Amino acid sequence: MSTGVKKSNKQEAFSGIPDPVEVPFHAADGSEEGTRTFTPGTVSNYPNIALLKEAVRHYQGRLRRGTASTLGRSEIHGTTRKPYRQKGTGRARAGTKKSPLWKGGGVTFGPKPRNYDYGLPRNQRRLATHQATLSKLLDGETLIVASIDGDSVSTSTMGAMLSKAKVDVSCLIGLPSSMAIDDRHGIALSCRNLRRVQVLPVKDFNTLALLKNRKLVLTEAAFDEIQKKEETSGGSD
Repeated sequence: MSTGVKKSNKQEAFSGIPDPVEVPFHAADGSEEGTRTFTPGTVSNYPNIALLKEAVRHYQGRLRRGTASTLGRSEIHGTTRKPYRQKGTGRARAGTKKSPLWKGGGVTFGPKPRNYDYGLPRNQRRLATHQATLSKLLDGETLIVASIDGDSVSTSTMGAMLSKAKVDVSCLIGLPSSMAIDDRHGIALSCRNLRRVQVLPVKDFNTLALLKNRKLVLTEAAFDEIQKKEETSGGSD
């Protein structure tokens, strides 16, 4: 049965090998120096919007604390005495002050502490992350930086590099998985006071981090790691 809704903007799913794309390449200071070619592997049913949505729900659910809590009528502390006699007052009958109808009474069907974790199989999480990474590269939302120094912590230097590279929106900075933890920590400290900047190694990429940030900034080593993964695994995790 038709719903009467015209779906004119529906994107067709693609299966096969996408065409290579040119990714802007910048020097360590953010100045543009040319492009690098990204050659994607074989994809199936790309983009899988339903899978990406489920993956985002999964990660958002795991971030929720789930500590909201209210008291029901049986948990309210107070007297159990009947407020007034049943008949003769002209008021509606009442048996307890703890009723949800009364001010200070319990809450009907209120929230209780719960776990919002939305389970998703590992293979689906990996596939969603792969498709989200591809979307950043194929849609022109990625740029490459030659290197990022993690030895010295400097927010001003990091901000100047992003500004020179014309990154004025939220961005995810991707680092190579082989980078030393101390260097990754130094880069994270440099970005800590920059608005809408997130830092992750390639091995920790997830669908939510990739899709909620408008730009993906990769170091040259991180880009090579992603490209090698496309060549060796055919694009699938």
